[in-house]
Amino acid sequence: MIRLVRVELLKLVTTRRTTAIFLGVSAGLCLLITLLTLLASNSVNTSKDVLDVLASAQIAALVMLILGAVNMGGEARHGTQVATFLATPVRWRVVVAKSLAHAIAGLVAGTLNVLSALLCVALFASAPWPSGSDILLQAIGGIAVGGLLASFGVAMGALLRNQAAAVAGTLVYLLAIEPILSVYITFFEKYGINASQLTVSTVGGDHGVPQGVAGLILLAWVVAFTVAGAAVVERRDVRG
Repeated sequence: MIRLVRVELLKLVTTRRTTAIFLGVSAGLCLLITLLTLLASNSVNTSKDVLDVLASAQIAALVMLILGAVNMGGEARHGTQVATFLATPVRWRVVVAKSLAHAIAGLVAGTLNVLSALLCVALFASAPWPSGSDILLQAIGGIAVGGLLASFGVAMGALLRNQAAAVAGTLVYLLAIEPILSVYITFFEKYGINASQLTVSTVGGDHGVPQGVAGLILLAWVVAFTVAGAAVVERRDVRG
């Protein structure tokens, strides 16, 4: 498995232009969201307000989710999956390795996002800073969300195969289907992917679930979708 993860990381490095674009867009979007929030709002007066601004910027992690969906779906679209599965006939291992590799890329993106947001707050916010422990928890949560959403994108790419369908399906589920389910089903309101990633990336929020527990719930969602995606790939016909 370690060898496969290295191979998938090598693919990300080899296509460094695409990967760099996604990393840059993620960090840039995070910086832009933070800056616009600070400049457009007159209510950033307390340390809690600063944490809320940092949390809102983590929506930029969706960029890495799209990267995972695009790269996994691209294997089928461009026919590169044939060589991959010939080298590694046990297909679920490829899906897991790709998921782990993109999680690492997502952690890098999450780190860049956190640093970008902190830099913006340091330069433009006049409110008092939160405690060191709160900033640390906020940073860990933001970084973790980047890694987990990137893996979730890979899972959706494995499930839906087509690049466009994977990206569209992922965004539709997160931005439309799950919010609708949350209105009628309490489970999704508290334990859905959206609710969990919001709780993980927010310190001191009133979400009803501890940050660490929300992280485990989000991880469970990613694992569940990855298992489903791996099962679909195992049974799918492979075409060059």
